[in-house]
Amino acid sequence: MKKVIDGSKIEFLIEESDEVIMYMDYFADECVWFFKDSNEVIITDDMELFEPLKELMEQQYNFSSDDVFKCYKKGNELVWYSDCYCNPNDEWDIKSVSYLTITCESNYIKLKCTKPLDMEVPRKSKTHVIAFSPSFNGRFARNINTGSTLQDDFISKVYQALLDKEIIRELHQ
Repeated sequence: MKKVIDGSKIEFLIEESDEVIMYMDYFADECVWFFKDSNEVIITDDMELFEPLKELMEQQYNFSSDDVFKCYKKGNELVWYSDCYCNPNDEWDIKSVSYLTITCESNYIKLKCTKPLDMEVPRKSKTHVIAFSPSFNGRFARNINTGSTLQDDFISKVYQALLDKEIIRELHQ
């Protein structure tokens, strides 16, 4: 997998074809992780994305038990519903929200996006956007050890870390 940075956008492409698999970007006040389809993405320990995701997965979080979306982190698995507006009284709206499952093993990490509505409606495009609203503006997901949020941790430990690594690399050339 190849990483390409274009401004604030971090794209991950298939090396042989330059086809975009996924990308991360910042829109207004949301950090988003876009997935081109529902296929599982495997991040191996030799890929640049592995260590930042592993660091995120080493954190422990408390999630709201009152939320209609049941986000959780147990052991090596994290389930995160996109931070986006949704009418909690509208079943169709609820099923329209994508969620990301991250499973961390010793030498690989699996990423899988799901949209419950896909089980009922055959969408032509199975794209997913997983949003992370920082600064306590999104879903309750408090880091037990640091007091930060999962959203802020994703931005600092994954998104920003990947951008910073590229900036440092450019400075040393």
